[in-house]
Amino acid sequence: MRFIAVQEPPGNSWAVFDAGNGAPAEYAGRVLIGLTSREARWFATMGNDRTALPQYSRPVAYLRLVRTIQERSGQTGN
Repeated sequence: MRFIAVQEPPGNSWAVFDAGNGAPAEYAGRVLIGLTSREARWFATMGNDRTALPQYSRPVAYLRLVRTIQERSGQTGN
């Protein structure tokens, strides 16, 4: 499973992260943090099972990794 739902400290909200690198996921321009448990589980399930998504004639938004400001500007942070 690529996307996982995790409970954020102090335990009141949830987020969806990429299991490979720990980066938060994004869907349709929204970073998937501050979610309810149900929302996080739904986004993680949909991101992991693209066959469950309806097929449209036009492109639809999929979960993707969020790029940091440093990555966008080409900086490495060092």
